[in-house]
Amino acid sequence: MSGLIAGDPAKQWEWHESYRDQFKNMYRTTYSDMSHGRETYVKSDFPAGYGGHIPSIRFDVLHRNTSFDRNQALSRTDPSRDAFPSFKANLEGLPNYTKNPCGAKKNPTKGVVPHDGTTTMLKPPWGVMSSKRMPLNFRAVPPTMSRSSSSPLLGGSRVNAAARGAGSIMAGGETAQNYEPSYMQQDSMMESTQDVTSPSNDRLKRTVHMANEHAMAARMPHESEILAEQLHQ
Repeated sequence: MSGLIAGDPAKQWEWHESYRDQFKNMYRTTYSDMSHGRETYVKSDFPAGYGGHIPSIRFDVLHRNTSFDRNQALSRTDPSRDAFPSFKANLEGLPNYTKNPCGAKKNPTKGVVPHDGTTTMLKPPWGVMSSKRMPLNFRAVPPTMSRSSSSPLLGGSRVNAAARGAGSIMAGGETAQNYEPSYMQQDSMMESTQDVTSPSNDRLKRTVHMANEHAMAARMPHESEILAEQLHQ
């Protein structure tokens, strides 16, 4: 091993800094870093709007635990170099340039984002927020429509012949499913809702109701009669 200039290959982790930085961050994932509050994208070390040279963005430095940040910190504190100060407090929102800094305003965060305290329930924007409402699809009705469907502006007043006769229908033993109003009752219902319908719609409804009554009054042949008629043909 005396001919090796760098060092022992078996202990490369100790003396090779680039090797150590590479294998230290090899198996890091964005999901794991976000759940632990670590960096997930390349950030700038300078305030917003700075248009000069930014080393971390120029060299696409993602992980901040490598020799790059260590060398930047050493260069910043070197008295023989003319370097920018650290803008970490400025980026975190701390007024470090004032005479008497008081720090950023701390807003209450307890209970603002629902969380069960476990690592499996991530916080937004990375986590998936469970909604109390059903997702909007063809099976779900928007919650605002259920509130508006009872509005009297959508279907006229509920005070009509059908609403007034609902109690007598149930008291008489007939269910609302089997109950079908006659032509005269339907005519009175249409007259009670004339304020929200036009005369042309009334004539169309009257024609449809008359056709339905004639169809219901017709005699329906029995199955045996239909079979017998087909056999005799």
